[in-house]
Amino acid sequence: MKDKAFTEERHQKILDHINLKGRAKVEELSRYCNVTEMTIRRDLLALEKQGLLYRAYGGALKREGKSIWQLSTLQTRLQQHEEEKERIAIWVSQMIRDGESLMIDGGSTTTKIAQQLRGKKNLLIVTNALAIGEILVESNDNKVILTGGELLKETNALMGNATESALSNYRADKAIIGVSGLIPSEGCFAAIPQEGGIKNLMMRNSQQTIIVTDSSKIGTRAFYRFCDFNHIHILVTDKNVKKNDLSILKKTGIDVIAV
Repeated sequence: MKDKAFTEERHQKILDHINLKGRAKVEELSRYCNVTEMTIRRDLLALEKQGLLYRAYGGALKREGKSIWQLSTLQTRLQQHEEEKERIAIWVSQMIRDGESLMIDGGSTTTKIAQQLRGKKNLLIVTNALAIGEILVESNDNKVILTGGELLKETNALMGNATESALSNYRADKAIIGVSGLIPSEGCFAAIPQEGGIKNLMMRNSQQTIIVTDSSKIGTRAFYRFCDFNHIHILVTDKNVKKNDLSILKKTGIDVIAV
């Protein structure tokens, strides 16, 4: 049992090292883990069989996940990682003051945040998400502006040229933005370019950007990169985020909160 625990710990150490550097040689990993090169080769074979890395001549390469390019329904996403999204929503709602103006894009985590914001007073919300508009217009003298545009059935959100044209005229205190994927060394991703363009506009037209994502999306690449970390002030995720990812993200200079 103890040997199995040591092996699993070493496997995770190998994966963390390769994911951080992108690749590693057998002799390098042997020194890093203080085991023989034969042991490392067995480890790499086992990890490749699990689909966690690629073996290459003399070492191994980081295995990237498939790039997300399709939209899933809002209802499906609301049911995934629900507990983590609730914690994120509660935390973000505490960062919002009565009377602020917000831009909120469509998404499952941002919908959870909208539910938590119902207790706030006199908010001005610009959104491309029908569900978010319906949640917030019902409470405490909040004012909601829907962007207009083409309604996508899968996401229940508005997109297209009309949406982007409307957003270009508004300015807000804070933008609350969800992602389809986030690579700590690259930036934030959306599943489709139309979605990414809207997120980018909301960020550019707000004084502060808050990115919200559960940790399952960190390390995942989607089709369209809509920003790097120069345009983000705060990232709120959950406490299951990997230590290496958390370390890299903190080095970007943004405020990372894991709840």
